Amino acid sequence: MGLDIELLLFDLGGVLIELNDSPLPTYHPQLSDWLLSETVRKFEVGLISSEEFACAVKKDLLLEQSVEDIISHFKAWPKGFYPGAIDLLNRLKANCKISALTNTNEIHWSRITEEFQAPCYFDSIIASHQVGMAKPDVRFFQYAIEKFAIHPNKIMFMDDNIENVAAASRVGINSYLTRGFLEVVALLSKVDLSLA
Repeated sequence: MGLDIELLLFDLGGVLIELNDSPLPTYHPQLSDWLLSETVRKFEVGLISSEEFACAVKKDLLLEQSVEDIISHFKAWPKGFYPGAIDLLNRLKANCKISALTNTNEIHWSRITEEFQAPCYFDSIIASHQVGMAKPDVRFFQYAIEKFAIHPNKIMFMDDNIENVAAASRVGINSYLTRGFLEVVALLSKVDLSLA
Protein backbone atom coordinates (compact mmCIF):
# COMPACT_ATOMS: atom_id res chain seq x y z
CA MET A 1 0.00 0.00 0.00
CA GLY A 2 2.53 2.61 -1.12
CA LEU A 3 1.63 6.29 -0.88
CA ASP A 4 3.28 9.32 -2.45
CA ILE A 5 3.70 11.34 0.73
CA GLU A 6 5.53 14.65 1.15
CA LEU A 7 4.39 15.45 4.70
CA LEU A 8 3.79 13.27 7.75
CA LEU A 9 1.42 15.14 10.06
CA PHE A 10 1.08 13.85 13.61
CA ASP A 11 -1.19 14.49 16.52
CA LEU A 12 0.93 14.51 19.69
CA GLY A 13 -0.94 13.35 22.81
CA GLY A 14 -1.82 9.66 22.64
CA VAL A 15 0.09 9.24 19.37
CA LEU A 16 3.72 10.26 19.94
CA ILE A 17 3.47 11.62 23.48
CA GLU A 18 2.26 9.30 26.22
CA LEU A 19 -0.42 10.55 28.59
CA ASN A 20 -1.03 9.75 32.24
CA ASP A 21 -4.35 8.21 33.26
CA SER A 22 -6.40 11.35 33.82
CA PRO A 23 -6.09 15.06 33.03
CA LEU A 24 -7.76 16.06 36.30
CA PRO A 25 -7.56 14.81 39.90
CA THR A 26 -10.28 12.30 40.90
CA TYR A 27 -11.90 12.64 37.46
CA HIS A 28 -11.52 10.08 34.71
CA PRO A 29 -13.50 11.30 31.70
CA GLN A 30 -14.22 9.41 28.52
CA LEU A 31 -12.12 10.96 25.76
CA SER A 32 -15.28 11.90 23.85
CA ASP A 33 -16.73 13.71 26.90
CA TRP A 34 -13.44 15.56 27.45
CA LEU A 35 -13.31 16.71 23.82
CA LEU A 36 -16.92 17.89 23.90
CA SER A 37 -16.40 20.03 26.99
CA GLU A 38 -16.99 23.72 26.23
CA THR A 39 -14.37 24.67 28.84
CA VAL A 40 -11.74 22.41 27.28
CA ARG A 41 -12.54 23.74 23.81
CA LYS A 42 -12.20 27.36 24.93
CA PHE A 43 -8.87 26.58 26.59
CA GLU A 44 -7.54 24.75 23.53
CA VAL A 45 -8.30 27.67 21.22
CA GLY A 46 -6.76 30.21 23.60
CA LEU A 47 -9.95 31.97 24.70
CA ILE A 48 -9.44 31.46 28.44
CA SER A 49 -6.42 31.46 30.75
CA SER A 50 -5.08 28.57 32.82
CA GLU A 51 -6.75 29.98 35.92
CA GLU A 52 -10.09 30.43 34.17
CA PHE A 53 -9.86 26.86 32.85
CA ALA A 54 -9.10 25.42 36.30
CA CYS A 55 -11.85 27.47 37.97
CA ALA A 56 -14.38 26.35 35.38
CA VAL A 57 -13.59 22.63 35.62
CA LYS A 58 -13.54 22.88 39.42
CA LYS A 59 -17.05 24.33 39.36
CA ASP A 60 -18.44 22.18 36.52
CA LEU A 61 -17.12 18.88 37.92
CA LEU A 62 -17.48 19.75 41.61
CA LEU A 63 -13.81 19.04 42.24
CA GLU A 64 -12.63 19.50 45.81
CA GLN A 65 -9.02 20.28 44.90
CA SER A 66 -7.74 23.85 44.76
CA VAL A 67 -7.29 25.67 41.47
CA GLU A 68 -3.52 25.38 41.96
CA ASP A 69 -3.75 21.59 42.48
CA ILE A 70 -5.97 21.21 39.40
CA ILE A 71 -3.45 23.11 37.27
CA SER A 72 -0.57 21.07 38.70
CA HIS A 73 -2.32 17.75 38.00
CA PHE A 74 -3.34 18.87 34.52
CA LYS A 75 0.21 19.99 33.75
CA ALA A 76 1.46 16.48 34.56
CA TRP A 77 -0.96 14.76 32.14
CA PRO A 78 1.62 14.42 29.30
CA LYS A 79 4.37 12.01 30.40
CA GLY A 80 6.78 12.54 27.50
CA PHE A 81 7.53 10.94 24.15
CA TYR A 82 6.82 7.22 23.93
CA PRO A 83 10.02 5.14 23.97
CA GLY A 84 11.32 5.00 20.40
CA ALA A 85 9.25 7.93 19.12
CA ILE A 86 12.12 10.42 18.88
CA ASP A 87 14.32 7.89 17.09
CA LEU A 88 11.52 7.19 14.61
CA LEU A 89 10.97 10.90 13.91
CA ASN A 90 14.67 11.42 13.28
CA ARG A 91 14.74 8.54 10.80
CA LEU A 92 11.59 9.67 9.01
CA LYS A 93 13.00 13.17 8.51
CA ALA A 94 15.41 11.76 5.91
CA ASN A 95 12.48 10.96 3.62
CA CYS A 96 9.85 13.68 4.07
CA LYS A 97 8.74 16.65 6.12
CA ILE A 98 7.57 15.94 9.67
CA SER A 99 5.03 18.23 11.36
CA ALA A 100 2.52 18.15 14.20
CA LEU A 101 -1.04 19.45 14.38
CA THR A 102 -2.05 19.44 18.01
CA ASN A 103 -4.89 20.53 20.24
CA THR A 104 -3.02 21.98 23.18
CA ASN A 105 -2.99 24.88 25.62
CA GLU A 106 -0.71 27.27 27.47
CA ILE A 107 -0.15 24.81 30.33
CA HIS A 108 1.08 21.93 28.17
CA TRP A 109 2.81 24.04 25.53
CA SER A 110 5.79 24.90 27.72
CA ARG A 111 6.31 21.24 28.56
CA ILE A 112 5.99 20.19 24.91
CA THR A 113 8.43 22.82 23.68
CA GLU A 114 10.87 23.22 26.57
CA GLU A 115 10.83 20.02 28.62
CA PHE A 116 10.15 17.55 25.79
CA GLN A 117 12.07 19.66 23.20
CA ALA A 118 9.48 18.73 20.55
CA PRO A 119 10.44 21.52 18.07
CA CYS A 120 13.81 19.77 17.62
CA TYR A 121 12.09 16.77 16.03
CA PHE A 122 9.60 18.48 13.73
CA ASP A 123 9.85 20.86 10.81
CA SER A 124 6.93 22.73 12.40
CA ILE A 125 4.22 22.39 15.04
CA ILE A 126 0.81 24.01 14.71
CA ALA A 127 -0.75 24.47 18.15
CA SER A 128 -4.47 25.06 18.48
CA HIS A 129 -4.26 27.66 21.25
CA GLN A 130 -1.93 29.81 19.12
CA VAL A 131 -4.12 29.93 16.00
CA GLY A 132 -7.59 29.97 17.60
CA MET A 133 -8.78 26.73 15.98
CA ALA A 134 -8.84 23.14 17.15
CA LYS A 135 -9.54 19.69 15.77
CA PRO A 136 -11.99 18.44 14.59
CA ASP A 137 -12.80 21.81 13.00
CA VAL A 138 -12.05 21.32 9.30
CA ARG A 139 -10.78 24.93 9.17
CA PHE A 140 -7.83 23.85 11.31
CA PHE A 141 -6.86 21.26 8.69
CA GLN A 142 -7.40 23.75 5.86
CA TYR A 143 -5.15 26.19 7.70
CA ALA A 144 -2.45 23.51 7.88
CA ILE A 145 -2.76 22.70 4.17
CA GLU A 146 -2.34 26.38 3.27
CA LYS A 147 0.56 26.84 5.68
CA PHE A 148 2.46 23.86 4.32
CA ALA A 149 1.51 24.56 0.68
CA ILE A 150 1.28 20.83 0.05
CA HIS A 151 -1.61 19.13 -1.75
CA PRO A 152 -3.75 17.27 0.83
CA ASN A 153 -3.38 13.94 -0.99
CA LYS A 154 0.37 14.16 -0.32
CA ILE A 155 -0.18 14.55 3.43
CA MET A 156 -0.50 11.60 5.81
CA PHE A 157 -2.16 12.42 9.14
CA MET A 158 -2.24 10.26 12.28
CA ASP A 159 -4.50 10.93 15.29
CA ASP A 160 -5.96 8.92 18.16
CA ASN A 161 -9.44 10.44 17.81
CA ILE A 162 -11.80 9.16 15.11
CA GLU A 163 -13.58 12.52 14.76
CA ASN A 164 -10.29 14.25 13.97
CA VAL A 165 -9.40 11.55 11.45
CA ALA A 166 -12.80 11.96 9.77
CA ALA A 167 -12.45 15.76 9.61
CA ALA A 168 -9.00 15.52 8.00
CA SER A 169 -10.36 13.03 5.46
CA ARG A 170 -13.10 15.48 4.51
CA VAL A 171 -10.48 17.93 3.23
CA GLY A 172 -8.64 15.25 1.25
CA ILE A 173 -5.85 14.34 3.68
CA ASN A 174 -4.81 10.66 3.94
CA SER A 175 -5.94 10.14 7.54
CA TYR A 176 -5.46 7.24 9.93
CA LEU A 177 -6.54 6.34 13.45
CA THR A 178 -3.47 5.49 15.53
CA ARG A 179 -3.95 4.96 19.25
CA GLY A 180 -0.49 4.91 20.70
CA PHE A 181 3.02 4.72 19.27
CA LEU A 182 2.93 1.01 18.39
CA GLU A 183 0.00 1.66 16.03
CA VAL A 184 1.99 4.49 14.42
CA VAL A 185 4.90 2.13 13.75
CA ALA A 186 2.58 -0.57 12.39
CA LEU A 187 0.83 1.89 10.08
CA LEU A 188 4.03 3.37 8.70
CA SER A 189 5.34 -0.10 7.94
CA LYS A 190 2.05 -1.03 6.24
CA VAL A 191 2.10 1.99 3.92
CA ASP A 192 5.68 1.26 2.89
CA LEU A 193 7.24 4.44 4.25
CA SER A 194 10.91 3.80 4.78
CA LEU A 195 11.90 3.61 8.42
CA ALA A 196 15.58 3.21 7.57
